[in-house]
Amino acid sequence: MTEKHLFTSEQSKILSTLLDRKYAGSIGVRYFDVECSKDDETVYLKVTLRDAKGSYVYPVEARMNYKDQDLSMTEARDFLLDYVDAYFEEYLDGEETYLTIDWSNYDCDGYDLQMKGQILNAHLEYAADELISGHRINLENLSGRILN
Repeated sequence: MTEKHLFTSEQSKILSTLLDRKYAGSIGVRYFDVECSKDDETVYLKVTLRDAKGSYVYPVEARMNYKDQDLSMTEARDFLLDYVDAYFEEYLDGEETYLTIDWSNYDCDGYDLQMKGQILNAHLEYAADELISGHRINLENLSGRILN
């Protein structure tokens, strides 16, 4: 099972910028990253909303077996993009909408897909890992080391 990226780096940047602009009034200093890939039968999409320091990282992942549902790869990719966009619209509108941390099944317009997501604080997780491993941590330099 080999994975193939469905967007070039430039296409991912364009989609991320479009989401940044669409939700500019709701995301503050946070920004989006978009990744999409496929294997033989499944399209995978990950849209991450994050801040520059790593204190807020929200990867929302979706996947769909397009062959079982008689969809083309492009149709499945576009479907997932629309679905994840709709999720973020509700989430950023303040609705109590949260995903499970493990894959959960969803049905939309008769199509089956799976999604998961978890809000992370990479800043604190890195610090905790360093403390557990017995290393001293420099909190002032912490945020630069997380995202690199």
